[in-house]
Amino acid sequence: MRFIQARNEIVARLEAHLGCPVVLSEQVADKPVYPYCYYSVLTPRISNHAFGLHKVVEADEGYVLQRQEPVSATMSFTVCSMNREAEDGYIYGEDEAMELAEKVHGFFLLDAHNIHTNNGDIVIYNVGPVSNRTSFLVEDTVRRYGVDIRFKYIRTDEKPTTIITNPGNPKGLPR
Repeated sequence: MRFIQARNEIVARLEAHLGCPVVLSEQVADKPVYPYCYYSVLTPRISNHAFGLHKVVEADEGYVLQRQEPVSATMSFTVCSMNREAEDGYIYGEDEAMELAEKVHGFFLLDAHNIHTNNGDIVIYNVGPVSNRTSFLVEDTVRRYGVDIRFKYIRTDEKPTTIITNPGNPKGLPR
C-alpha cells in the first residue's frame, strides 16, 4: 500500500461517518458550506529504517520484485463551523464544531481503529485529544476543533523482474 491509498481510504470513511465534506486543507477556492472538515498531512512516511521484506511474486504479466516495510504516518483533521441561521433554527458554530470533532475522535478510537482494504490494513495507533483551533475570518469567528492521528500500514514497492525456473547445468559440472 502507498500513503495516498491509505489517506484516501481514511478520508472516504470519515466523510461517510460524519455526513459532511472532508477536504484537503488550504483549498480556498473549493471551500464547502459549513460544517465541513479539512485534513492536513503532517508526516506521510515515518520509517523504522528496516531493510524490509523482499520477495518475488507472480503478476499479470510476468513477475515483480516486491519490497514491504512497516511505516507510520501522521494526519490532522479539523472540523469547521460558524454561527448561522438555518431552516430549523439558529446554529451555534462552537457547539457544532465541538460535537463533530468529538464524532471524529470517536470514529478513530472505535470504528476506524483497524481498517481492512484490498491493499492491506491500516491501524490507527494514536489518537490525540480534541483541541480548539478557532480562528478569525475577516469579521467573523470560524469555530474549529481538531484531532491528530498516527497510523501504521505496510508500504509496498514493486518493480518488474524475471526468474530462472531451471538454470540447468550447461558446463556439466557436478551438483
